[in-house]
Formats: sequence, structure tokens, C-alpha cells
Amino acid sequence: MKTSNVLVSALFGSLVAAAPLAKRDYVTKTQLVVETIVVYTTVWDNAPVAHATSAPGLFYEKPSSKAAQHTPAYTPPAAPSSKVAPRPPPSSVAPVPTPAYTPPPRSQAPPAPPSSAAPVPVPSPVYSPPPAPVSSAAPATSSAAPNGNYGGGANKRHGDITIYDNFGTEGACGEKLTDDMPIVALAKSAWGESTHDIMTGKSTNPWCGKSITIQYTHPSGETKTTQAKIMDLCPGCTGAYDIDLSHASWAALGLTEITRLQADWWLN
Repeated sequence: MKTSNVLVSALFGSLVAAAPLAKRDYVTKTQLVVETIVVYTTVWDNAPVAHATSAPGLFYEKPSSKAAQHTPAYTPPAAPSSKVAPRPPPSSVAPVPTPAYTPPPRSQAPPAPPSSAAPVPVPSPVYSPPPAPVSSAAPATSSAAPNGNYGGGANKRHGDITIYDNFGTEGACGEKLTDDMPIVALAKSAWGESTHDIMTGKSTNPWCGKSITIQYTHPSGETKTTQAKIMDLCPGCTGAYDIDLSHASWAALGLTEITRLQADWWLN
């Protein structure tokens, strides 16, 4: 076994020795770098100027037989500036201000001159007693009803006669009136003022309850008379002595047509 290993090793060793090897050449490369140094000198106007001299410089540079090739130095690109551009200066022209609206001054009246007169004293209220109650007596007027039985003559009144309805309501004298009652209503001009008793509230007009005689002459010449009581006021009668008759008084004169006629009447 050992013999085999030795033989194999010898065989591989001979093969390696017999293998050809490539030849190598040694080449020496020389690179010349030229560096330029810039020297700045500050010259003052009033400083003395150095005189030229023929002495050689204190430095020595070996001349080169071959012109040096200048290799440009690498210059990195300029980084973008992070500064913000300054704002433009404000305009020197000031803006024209808009004029504010000013209302015109109000005209004021000249102050009144101070009055030299003394102030008028305010009178204190004077107590006034309440008015006395109205008397129940009727005022004396030309339309007051006369007393006594005159039976016509100089006391005969002449005026229009009309007819009106009564449905049981109270008249101006305070009593309820119906159509079958022989009554009349007297004109406002002859009636005067309506007065009442302050205790009972009943009418105290002097015409209330007065009995009269009414005389009417028909177109045929026939004359009719009837008696009635004044128990109401006729506000629509325009004549001074016009009277408004109930249905009973109208029929007693022999009248059936509802119209306006003329007649005479007097106090009984």
C-alpha cells in the first residue's frame, strides 16, 4: 500500500515538472505630477519698494526634459443654495388713502336767549264739589204742555200725522206700548228734553200722559175726531207739532191706508 502511494506521488511530481510555465516581464512606469503653488503678496502704497537683485533664488527645481502634462483637478458641482431669495424692497410710492365720507354738519338753530321773565307759578288744583242732582222738575220751555181743558181754539196745533208699530216695548214715558192702545208719539221739537226721576227712574217729561183730541177732515168733507194719550217720542217727525199715531188711534179716525196726512189736535 505504501509503495502505491509513493509511485503515485512520483508520477504527479514528474507531471508538474514537465508542465511549461509562462514568462513574465518587469516594467517600471514613472508618473510625474506637477503642483502649482500660488503665492499672494500684499503691496502697500507707502511701503518701500524692494530693489532688484541678481542673487539667485533660494530654491532649486530640477528641469524636466519632458513637458509635464497638466491633469485638470476634479471640481464637484455646486450644491443648490438653500437660501431663499430676498423679497423685493417695498415700493417707495405710498398708496393713496381712500377719503372717508364725512357728513355735512347739521344746521343748528341759534340758542334762544334766556328769558328774563319770572316763571309762571302753576296754580294748585282747587277742590270742586260734585254737581247737585238733577231736579225732577221739567225745565221751563216753550214746548211745555199747558194745563187745563182748552178744547181747541187758540191752542189748536196743526201738523202731519203718521202711523207706527208698537210691539210691547217701553216708550219714552217708560211704559210698554202695543198697537191696540190709543196713544201717540210727539215730535222732538215739541217734546223738549227727556227728564227722569233720579229715585224711581220714571220719565218726568210734562207731556207724558197728556190727553189730546185729534181731528181729521176726509177729502169727502167728513170730519172724524178721537182722543189719545201722549206716551212716546217721535224722533223722525220734522214738524214742530207732528204726531205719530198707534194703529188703534189711526183706525179711530176712519183711516186704513198707511200714508202721511195732516190733522189738528189740542189738549183736553
